[in-house]
Amino acid sequence: MVKRPIVIYIIALAIVSGCSMFRAAPDQSVKGDKVVLALYKETQFKNEVIKKLTESLPPKGYQVITGSNKQAKYYKAADYGAVVYMAEYWARHVPWHAKKYFNKFKEARNIVFVVTSGDPDVKIKKPFDAVTTASKDEKVDPVAQEILKKLEGILR
Repeated sequence: MVKRPIVIYIIALAIVSGCSMFRAAPDQSVKGDKVVLALYKETQFKNEVIKKLTESLPPKGYQVITGSNKQAKYYKAADYGAVVYMAEYWARHVPWHAKKYFNKFKEARNIVFVVTSGDPDVKIKKPFDAVTTASKDEKVDPVAQEILKKLEGILR
């Protein structure tokens, strides 16, 4: 039988380490039509793509801010000019957290989904159309260009 102090200690440890539903909402002081929000889990490939966007959009009058897709529930798509949501393809399935964000804001027409995959032939059309790519260095520029092309149709 588990003693009560051990259970309390485990729960307290989970809360303190951030593994809890009680995680604080991220700072969202920068919002608006001239702001592009990128939600993603950091990887070298995604960081390089975001770097390209950060270099390309400010001369056009847009600011790029980033956040974790783990905290996507706090970011309302309507608060931004556009949202770039980046995720990884999981065992031949679109990740549930990307579907959840899509379903929450399916009426929003300002979201660009990007899904990386180990299989370069994967193309995602359901439940949303996504820029799909393998996470390879030579794909950084083409993916960034495809995202920028989609953002041109959104940002006006």
